[in-house]
Amino acid sequence: MRDVYFGTVHQVLPADGIGFYRFGRDTTPVLESRSTLSDRFMYAYEGTGRRDDPVLELVLEHGLPADSHHLVSPRRWDSSGARSVLLGEGLAYSMEAPLIESGSVVGTINFARATDGKPFCEEDLTSAGFISEHLSLAMERARRWDDLGEWASLLEGTFDHFPHGVVVSDLDGRRLFSNRGGRNILDSPGHARETSRDRAIGGLFDEAVVEFLESGRKSATTNVRDNVTGKKIIVKSYRAPSQDSVISLVYECIDEQAKALPVWGVLSPREQEIATLVSQGLTTKRIAQKAFVSENTVKQHLKRIFAKTDVHNRAELVQLIWTSGDPRGLPDAQ
Repeated sequence: MRDVYFGTVHQVLPADGIGFYRFGRDTTPVLESRSTLSDRFMYAYEGTGRRDDPVLELVLEHGLPADSHHLVSPRRWDSSGARSVLLGEGLAYSMEAPLIESGSVVGTINFARATDGKPFCEEDLTSAGFISEHLSLAMERARRWDDLGEWASLLEGTFDHFPHGVVVSDLDGRRLFSNRGGRNILDSPGHARETSRDRAIGGLFDEAVVEFLESGRKSATTNVRDNVTGKKIIVKSYRAPSQDSVISLVYECIDEQAKALPVWGVLSPREQEIATLVSQGLTTKRIAQKAFVSENTVKQHLKRIFAKTDVHNRAELVQLIWTSGDPRGLPDAQ
């Protein structure tokens, strides 16, 4: 952006000297400075000019463009350190405009004209304001983009430490993101993307999308057995709040592990016990007897279980448990 500024600004606002500054709080320290003037001028300005620059003072005070001809008294300007430094380069007129991010002045763009040139006018002030406004917006967008990239890297690193796979896909089934666990499961060594294994697992995401679109549900559970490893791949998918993507938790486990994952850790041990008894087709009264609690307590547990697992009744809960565990050996639900 700085290079584009120096390459094009003279077409909008002619000047004999052009500068660009970024600085910290109270204009110090100067983080970046560049100009079309000599190194000698830059050194002298930082040494004596900056701390006695009435044009800069106005810019910082009001957050608006200012110049030495209209807004500063002749006496104040003539006696200033900034003018003295400019005269050393054959310059007499100064104009500056603020660079603003998040409401704070974080830099300036600077213009100077020769002693035998024309002073800056109202039209020049307007042009400087236009340039600084668009440059400020571009800088803020660039900073947001950098911040977004940093956050994305942080989240990716965090997801890579999850013990299970996390996959984000769109509603057409295209994979947008996979953490390390997801990649290990979906793209395991020795299996190309186009293998039957990958197509089978990819079909689980497709099934979830179909269920979302046809039933309007917000979550779905699917599973498939990997013929290569003999392990079960379990996918718990959630439709993202944006409605345009699907977030899936992917588990690879042996049958004994699968039985312990009916609700993927969202339920307490007590709630998992109640859910298991429900899957055995027991009545509320019988569950209360086995769990040594009242029937009302069982009902309260069921309400919380339904809410946490996004099911609406016992039949859906049994279906969830059957798809997440191994249905062999479980009696039919009544």
